[in-house]
Amino acid sequence: AWTDAASRGYELLIEEGHLQASLIHFWPGNQVAIRMIDPLPIDTWLHVAVTWDGSSRASGLAIFINGKRAETEPIRDALTKNITGGGGDAIAIGARFRDRGLKDGAVDEFKVFNRQLTPIEIAELHQPGVLASAIGEFASGDEGKKSADSHTNLFEYYLATIDTNYVAHLEELRAARQAAFSIADSFTEIMVMREMESPRKTYLLNRGAYDAPADPVESATPQSLLPWDPSLPNNRLGFAKWLCDPRHPLTSRVAVNRLWQTIFGRGLVSTPEDFGSQGSLPSHPELLDWLAVEFVESGWDVKALVRLMVTSAAYRQLSTGNEDEDPENIYLSRRPSYRWSAEMLRDNVLAISGLISGKIGGEPAKPYEVESSFKPVSRDKGAGLHRRSVYTYWNRTGPAPALTTLDASLRDVCRMKREMTATPLQSLVILNSPQFTEAARELAQQIVRSHGENVAPAIQDLFRITTSRQAADAEVALLVELFDKQHQRFSQSPDQTQQWLSVGDTPHDKSLDPARVAAMASVANMMFNYDGCVTKR
Repeated sequence: AWTDAASRGYELLIEEGHLQASLIHFWPGNQVAIRMIDPLPIDTWLHVAVTWDGSSRASGLAIFINGKRAETEPIRDALTKNITGGGGDAIAIGARFRDRGLKDGAVDEFKVFNRQLTPIEIAELHQPGVLASAIGEFASGDEGKKSADSHTNLFEYYLATIDTNYVAHLEELRAARQAAFSIADSFTEIMVMREMESPRKTYLLNRGAYDAPADPVESATPQSLLPWDPSLPNNRLGFAKWLCDPRHPLTSRVAVNRLWQTIFGRGLVSTPEDFGSQGSLPSHPELLDWLAVEFVESGWDVKALVRLMVTSAAYRQLSTGNEDEDPENIYLSRRPSYRWSAEMLRDNVLAISGLISGKIGGEPAKPYEVESSFKPVSRDKGAGLHRRSVYTYWNRTGPAPALTTLDASLRDVCRMKREMTATPLQSLVILNSPQFTEAARELAQQIVRSHGENVAPAIQDLFRITTSRQAADAEVALLVELFDKQHQRFSQSPDQTQQWLSVGDTPHDKSLDPARVAAMASVANMMFNYDGCVTKR
């Protein structure tokens, strides 16, 4: 299909004077392609035929010029999926997606057949009478007129057109291939890199011009960091070992700084993306050095390092303090205070509501928002809606909309830290997103099952679950008042109650009082927006 950006479909083109035939699922990796060794003559009419045996192998493709099979070479031999779909079923002649087309060319008598033609049939199309002549020579009994090629061509013609057993077996083969292809088509693909047969040479470019190479360059590492060990292989494995050498001055420090930034909100080096001369100096250089040494000597144990940080006095202190003396908390005068990341906010409400799926690995999960934002991608059903956010389906230039609003980073470029914003849209997402609304209802059902009509204990339990602390009397009184108002409202509006309880795919518990569950869900939804639930203190 020439309008498909992946070039999916059949393709016959002239490239640098050579005729090339391709069957493409996704260009250039997933396809089979062959190219004629001899260039095509110009300014003359040619009879061109292309056949394919359905094997998804380059050896199954053939090009015929003026009734004779041309000598070809394989260009690609890696077709693993179907070549249909993506751009419609129309056949385009003389045009290709973002190409110049068949300039000053002409096509006549274009034909498509429903089976693979034999060589003698192609010769017959080019020059009528070839088939009858070959049959006549064979039937004459004159051994001098018979040739091995003629015998082979007639035998292939007989199998394809007359032998019913052969045709039946061929249909069985096609069915088996189709079954195998359908299994391959069901697999999700990701793009990967593959080693070249031999490394490509790299050159210094004269004034940066790609077509003006100068001296060749070799792979190497900065001597100022750590001299290269000659015993290491000069490849990616050797480079990885060089990076993880305990003597390397940057690897452990950069890793420690990233973890410190995750836990404290700000790295010991405030520019985690730049440890060079343009970056910031460490606020606590000796602490950074000591943590880096501890990290290396522990065997690069991330859990041990995180445990060391979260059990430190710097982390366990109060988040309140004199902000005038240390406004940016550079000197760790108080515990850091910042809003949870987008993924942590979503995963937290799924966890406390009991909805979160513990499945590890597998295909990307597609929550509710994906269906309306990444068309034609459809959302998941069941547990796929409630998997951890790390598994959420993600476009490189845009994450799921709810996560974007909550400051999730794009992935079009590498980002070492996130920009934190505070906008009304963030509260609206938490209040109205199907994911958060469904979680609020599930949490409310747990509370109502446990406490029945005892409102105050139910509110205290809800507050503790969402904030990890006990509620003050004034806070309980305020939330009880909110619950009473919502309970009265839902009791008077059964239709609105059912609409509220029907959000999300998880069915609500019909054995519970719907008005009470809806009212408690409203309180839970409000608590999801409460500072104590969204902010780390």
